[in-house]
Amino acid sequence: MTRPILLTPSDFLLGLDTSGWPLWAAAIWPDTVKWGLVIASVGLIWLVASLVKFLILLTGRRLTPKDQPFEGTSWDLAASTGRFFGFILLMPLPLGLAGYDWHGLVEKHGPGAFAASVILVAAFVIANTLSRSLRRFGAKAHAHSGADDTLIAFSASLIKYIIFAVAIVFALSQLGFPAASLAAVLGAAGLAIGLALQDTLKSVAAGVMLAIFRPFRIGDYVSVAGLDGTITNITPFTTSLRQIDNKIVSITNDKVWGDPLINFTAEPQRRLDLFFDIAYETDLDHALKVLRETVNAHEHVLQKDTTWTGVHELADWSVKLRLRAWVATSDVVDIRADLLRIVKLSFDREGISIPYPHQVQVNYATGRDAATAKETGAP
Repeated sequence: MTRPILLTPSDFLLGLDTSGWPLWAAAIWPDTVKWGLVIASVGLIWLVASLVKFLILLTGRRLTPKDQPFEGTSWDLAASTGRFFGFILLMPLPLGLAGYDWHGLVEKHGPGAFAASVILVAAFVIANTLSRSLRRFGAKAHAHSGADDTLIAFSASLIKYIIFAVAIVFALSQLGFPAASLAAVLGAAGLAIGLALQDTLKSVAAGVMLAIFRPFRIGDYVSVAGLDGTITNITPFTTSLRQIDNKIVSITNDKVWGDPLINFTAEPQRRLDLFFDIAYETDLDHALKVLRETVNAHEHVLQKDTTWTGVHELADWSVKLRLRAWVATSDVVDIRADLLRIVKLSFDREGISIPYPHQVQVNYATGRDAATAKETGAP
């Protein structure tokens, strides 16, 4: 069976009659056609690959919830990967125009390249769908029964990356890499990557420890690595915080695991620790009684019989009183502000003064210095 003859643009352009052209133009015409078509085909392939990336990004933005960041997600990664593989799949065109056996390349590597692309696209779709389903399941379980969705969110991210890794191995096998050679290459690549990405691997190991021991959960307000915020997401690599001004901060898991961590919302109740200054002339017993009664009169103060007041310090210019009172963790900010307000009003009403530093300037001028100061106008 004979192979059908396919005409290419180069066949058409090289078939032009150049007998009437100058000798130098006719001599360079074949190379001009050849490399001109190669450059044009590369540009066309880049446009097609960019169109593939645009379509994947458009699809991803429509499927990603608006309250979640899109940059750095699997769809963002899939768009770049799709453009890369689209460029690779269409590379036989410029190779054929450059003089390589285009038909042979397509027959030899075309089916494998197509299968590899299908595997990668299917892996991206399956991984994203499974990850979103697990996260939705965790969110519903947390909303209905208060179940901890932190481990589910971490598992969703981990499963997604495992699917990607398996898909890449299968895609490489479809491109003609022998199993033994592929295993050797992956082993060597794994060793090189492990040495080069030690910090990243530490983050993964720390992420596993965070998922197992769970010093915090999604939704907890924590202080870690010198930053405060609400935990919004935990992946094998990073932990995300939403700060009070709605900024999202990503911290590598090795820093989260290795640095001291304060969980402000782990317990349902917290004990406020407040300080108040009064003048030395004030009746201490009366001030402590007013402070205690004022705080216990607040409807949101809990365990009122354990509210404690006492003298904390005899400072340079005041007596410092200390207050300890239990409140609900969810209301700690509002109650703290409210207690400071009502204590100040109660002190004003009872005539208890809150001192503050005063600056007194004393000028000394005697004898000749006083006369000089009078003449010069100096103090």
